[in-house]
Amino acid sequence: MPLDEKDKHTHIKTLQSLQRDINFYKKSNENNQNPSLEKIIDILRNSQTRLYEALSQHGITAEEVHKIIIENSDKELINEIMRLQGMKDRINKQLEAPDLSPEKRQTLEKSFARTTQAHTDKWDEIINSPNKDDLIEKMEQAQLKQLEKQQARNRDKTREHERTR
Repeated sequence: MPLDEKDKHTHIKTLQSLQRDINFYKKSNENNQNPSLEKIIDILRNSQTRLYEALSQHGITAEEVHKIIIENSDKELINEIMRLQGMKDRINKQLEAPDLSPEKRQTLEKSFARTTQAHTDKWDEIINSPNKDDLIEKMEQAQLKQLEKQQARNRDKTREHERTR
């Protein structure tokens, strides 16, 4: 019995999570060899292998797994850029306040610089990606969708304000 798309994506996200955990524990274990960490890594690898086997029994090929992993990575990258842009906008709005203390202004400026750098780094990932045209198109779609939501919220606020008059 084949899995539906939602189940496929869920299982593949689990595979990705297992791989991240394996990488984390391997890195943690590099400096000081800890037998318990080795055991955890083995357990995670076995779980990952069993999940791959279960997916293949349902007719899911390695190519499909790879395609979904790439799609998930693209979505995460776009969501991260959108989140960072929102943070930049909020910090910038806070910096416009005339009554900020020098300490608060300095803290906000540092935060803005860090966020801007992280935002730039994520955009560099898109620009250096082999499928950058597709990613840029997805980014534009996400920005348009966000703009439409914002405009809808503003219309709703205007209607509510008119009703209260």
